[in-house]
Amino acid sequence: MFKRLIIEFLIFVNFFYAQDTTQSLAFKNNRTIERNPIFIRPDLSYQLVQQFRLIQQANSGDPLAQHELGLRLLLGDGFPADTSSGIYWIKKAAMQNLNAAKYNYGIILLNGIGVEWNPFEAFEFFRDAAYQDFAPAQYIFGIMHIENLIVPRNFKAAFYWIYRSYKNGYKVDEKIFQFFNQKLPTSYIDSVKNSQIHFSNIQKSSSYYSDDETLPNSRKEINNLSFINFDLVESDFIVSESDLIDDIVNKFLDRDTNNYDGITNIDALLKIISLEKLQELTNYDIPEILTFLGYLHLRGNILEKDINKALEYLLRATRYDSPKAPILIYETIKDKSVINSLKSQLQNKNNSVKFIWYGLIRFGFITDIFIKDAYDLLSDAAKDGYINAINELALNYYIGNYFQKDRDKAIQLWKIAEKKGSKEAGLRIILSTIFDEEKNISKDIVDSIFNFQKIGSILSQVALGFCYEKGRGVDYNRSNAIRFYTKAAQRGSRFAYERIRKIYDSIRPNKKEFQVE
Repeated sequence: MFKRLIIEFLIFVNFFYAQDTTQSLAFKNNRTIERNPIFIRPDLSYQLVQQFRLIQQANSGDPLAQHELGLRLLLGDGFPADTSSGIYWIKKAAMQNLNAAKYNYGIILLNGIGVEWNPFEAFEFFRDAAYQDFAPAQYIFGIMHIENLIVPRNFKAAFYWIYRSYKNGYKVDEKIFQFFNQKLPTSYIDSVKNSQIHFSNIQKSSSYYSDDETLPNSRKEINNLSFINFDLVESDFIVSESDLIDDIVNKFLDRDTNNYDGITNIDALLKIISLEKLQELTNYDIPEILTFLGYLHLRGNILEKDINKALEYLLRATRYDSPKAPILIYETIKDKSVINSLKSQLQNKNNSVKFIWYGLIRFGFITDIFIKDAYDLLSDAAKDGYINAINELALNYYIGNYFQKDRDKAIQLWKIAEKKGSKEAGLRIILSTIFDEEKNISKDIVDSIFNFQKIGSILSQVALGFCYEKGRGVDYNRSNAIRFYTKAAQRGSRFAYERIRKIYDSIRPNKKEFQVE
């Protein structure tokens, strides 16, 4: 059971480079190209050593034997599983300068497995191994320079170490290098590729390495990569069909047991997950599916071309912090005929159009109309029983946005929407209890949130992060809080990212290298 727990836990891509180090918060596509080893063994010969002999060699101070023994104890491989003893021996090997042990102990620290969660200490172990040319640690070390959580963001440092890991045989997704091509001068990239910058003298090359930031220090470095762009619209960014397909594949299909690399177009995707199933899932807070179906209505060959349905899906996805939906909205309403059509339909008292018009004003796509008019339209649609409007109006009352905060009224509205069949409203009611720290929550409530999370609910991921952060309905566990917050943040949740920052800041060492603005 424990072995399975560790494997499942480490498989999760932590934007602090833990489990699956092929990705972290820097690359929002969330694509796992190939799973790298969870733990790394430096020498397989020790797997053949008899138990007694292995223990004897570990006690004699042999770091390879210590590391092998630690892994076996941690995973229950040939020995009864013993987390504490396993970690003890892995750390002993790490302190003897064994790179694989440093890497593995860093992963243990990042995930809080049998030790107190500490990404800063993990950073130092990864850094040591990276400076000694250990490719997996170099990759993680590079990633850590992107996420602005442990050390200040530094794209030059990130690229240097990730490229070093690639040259040392670590598999790196080509999209990562495409990302750096957009962020860094060609001259710097070429200098790294042409070995004009070397890790042995990199401190002397500050003009190449630094983004006006100091190096962490003279020890060594580490990595892992993933980026969330919180800008509403980037003029040079285009949402591609393949991006939307990747989001669906990586959020809702089991890539651990099936090979979905062949899903490169919509037809292939719909053979795996039906259009009917996708439409059913729009009843939940799943921004990737809402965005995808909005795109299909814009395109008009799989689903009917319907700008109104498209915009409604995309606005709902925007509510859940989708990074792609706002771009599709922006591109759609640049056509002035779309706005003119919406205006004419508004005269017919179409509730869907009222909701769309509210959303375009509320989220800043249209700025020449009074915000009061937007909320009047939302209120009118809600009075007419339009579910999406009811849910949105309730949320505004709940958080006190425009209206005076009135949580009782919000819950009353959500109950109305729930009776009309809204799954989102039912979830919102549950969440209102979880986030009210004056109320006790039962195991049934936590179980229901876990069930919503399995479906793909982004709000449930945030809620579970909050539960573990505060010890509400579950045992207090910072690493689990980070785990669920990270899932939501990688999908675009700003709230989740801010909670992560707060948790990091709560244990941030008072060292210059770790001071992040």
